[in-house]
This record gives sequence, C-alpha cells and structure tokens, in this order.
Amino acid sequence: MDHTVAPASSRVVGAWDDLRVDPRAPLHPDLHPLGSAGLLVLGRLAGLVLVDVEVALTRRHAGPTSLLTVLAVLANIGALAWLSGRVRSGARQATALALMGLTGGLLATLQHGSPALAFPALAVAQAVADTSVLEALAVGACALVAVEAGVVWASLDATAALGYPAILVGSALLGLTRRQYVMRVRAAEALVAQTRETEAVTRRAAALDERTRIAREIHDVLAHALGGLAVQLEAAELLLTERGDIDGALERIRGSRRTAREGLEEARRAVAALRSDAPPLPESLTGLLNSHREQGSSGELVIEGEARDLPPEVSLTLMRTVQEALTNARRHAAGSPVRVRLSYEPARTSVTVTNDAPPEPPLADTDPTGGYGLTGMRERLELAGGRLAAGPGPDGWTVSAEIPR
Repeated sequence: MDHTVAPASSRVVGAWDDLRVDPRAPLHPDLHPLGSAGLLVLGRLAGLVLVDVEVALTRRHAGPTSLLTVLAVLANIGALAWLSGRVRSGARQATALALMGLTGGLLATLQHGSPALAFPALAVAQAVADTSVLEALAVGACALVAVEAGVVWASLDATAALGYPAILVGSALLGLTRRQYVMRVRAAEALVAQTRETEAVTRRAAALDERTRIAREIHDVLAHALGGLAVQLEAAELLLTERGDIDGALERIRGSRRTAREGLEEARRAVAALRSDAPPLPESLTGLLNSHREQGSSGELVIEGEARDLPPEVSLTLMRTVQEALTNARRHAAGSPVRVRLSYEPARTSVTVTNDAPPEPPLADTDPTGGYGLTGMRERLELAGGRLAAGPGPDGWTVSAEIPR
C-alpha cells in the first residue's frame, strides 16, 4: 500500500520570500542568543537610549539645532514603532524602517562621526533580514539618499561620500546573513515536521497492512474449515433424513471431525506464521500432504536445491498456494495422485503442484467454500512480489507459484 505525504510546509522557500510569521510560533525570525523576545526588545531599547545620549552630547554638526532635533525625534519614532512589535505586517514595518533610514541617515551625516549612524545601518540590516525584496530596496534607497544628501549639505569629502554607502552595504550583508540563517532554521524545522508526519503515516500503513494480513489468514482458515464442515454436515443430514443411511452419515461426521482437526492445525500454523516462528516450508508442505493422504488421496513431495530459511510471509504464501491447490485437486480430481515440487533456486523459490487433469478445468477464480481460488492465490503472490501460473500441462493440471529469493 503506497502513501504519499505532501505537507504544506514542504514548499521550497526562496531567500527573499516573506519571513514574517506569528511571533508566538516556535520558529520566529527574531532568533537570537538571548532566547527571549522580551529580553531582546529591552536590549534594543537600552541601545537606543545610549545612541540618543551620544547624539545629544555631540556638539559638532552642520545644520541648525532645531533640524537636528526634529531628525532625532523622527528617527526615534521609527525605531520605537519597529521595536514595539505592532508594525510586523505589511508596509507598516517597511515604513517605520524607511523613516529610521531617512531621518537617521541625514542626522548621521550632519553630525559627522556621531552614533546616529546606527539608525540607517540598523534599518537597512533589518529590512534585508525581515522584509520583502521591494521593501528592502525601498528602505535601502531612502537611507542611501539621506546619507548622500547629508554629505552634500555638510560639504564632506569623497571619503565620507563613499564611506557611508559602504557602511550601508555592510549592514545589508549582515541582514542577508541573518535572513539566510533564519531560512536554514525554517527549512530544518519543516524537514523535521515532514519527517515526523511521514513516520506517522508509515506506522499507520504498516499497522493497516498487518491487520489486513491477519484478516486474510483468519479468513482463509475459517473459509476452508467452516466451509468444509458445512458441506459435510449438510450431507450427513440429508443421508439421515432422506435415505436413513446411518453408515454414510457416520462417515460424513467422521469427515467433519477430520476437517475440524485440520482447521485447528491450520489455525496453529497461521498463528505461528504471524508470530514469525512458523515451521520451515518443507515441514509445512509435508504436513499438508499427510493430511491430503488421510483423506484418501496420494501425494508426494520433491525438494530440489539447497533448502534455506525464508521470511515467514514468503513461507506462508507458498504454503497457502499449495494448500489451495490440494483442496481443488481433491474437489475436482479426487483420487488422482498429486506431486508437489519445492525448488530452491539462487534467485527465487517456487512450488509446483501437479495432478491428472479432469475433463474440465479444476480451478476457478472462486470456490464454493468461500476460499479465493485463483484470485486469492494471485493476490497473495503479488503482495509478496511473486507470480502465479495455472493451467493444463504435459503432466496434468499444474499450479505453479514463484517468489523472488
């Protein structure tokens, strides 16, 4: 039985897919050594306070104090909006980061060398790490335009004109590194979840297959034993009620007793096979032929090749095939000798049951006792990877089954 598992989380995720997820989920983009989102926010707030203190203490600037104050206030608003965690979805987060990058970048260049550079650097890194590609490009463009405008306003040299963009590029690379780390963790999480689901489905399939195997064994035992008992007892009843043939009825009752005994033996063999301690295949076939002879028919077993241990399900499948063939031989060609050949070959194991063929084919797709006949044999062998052939041959009616080693 084949099962296909395709969980939704198994989709291939690109490096720039949207990583925003529920912060309460086990795997959240804010993965950090502190292990707690609350501690991380407190750490960022402390860093923001230190930057603000340094900015306030910086005396060198190239613009009016009022403008610098406004820029600092707007940069802090963007930073607080991002830190609050209330703008985690859509364009709001990108807007807060763009505000940080724009106002912080201009403030950093007007206060050349001040810690205000943390605003645009953090905005670019976070946008690359946690937003879509278009949003990250928009935040980066705002920060870049702001720092270059500040360089021109403050009349800074070429070193500053190239240095500030280089810092932003470095921040973008840091954000990309963090994004790739999160993607790897998410991929590992998805793989673990898919593996667990696959294992669960495999266990369910194995349990279902085992239940099916047990049901098949119980059905075969009951179908042969109870079906035979029903036929024998009905015949005994008819002999007593319609003909008064006590001797014939007693013979039918004795046959019923033999059938019941055989059914018990078959049940024991089935339980033994299900417990993986079934007797070797030659021993099982010998027992079947002994029972076949007790019912007035002759039979012989020939073993070819070097005997070897087979898996319990393989032995049981071949034994059931021989059992079904013997049952049909008794039913359709009573009294004819039966030859069973068990052949061990390097790549396969096969059994062949041959008896003198009656005028009509002795084996139908189903049988009146409730067994499976050809259909049941073929299904059993196909499940074990084998095949079945049945029909007239040079030596009589032949049923042949083989299973790869």
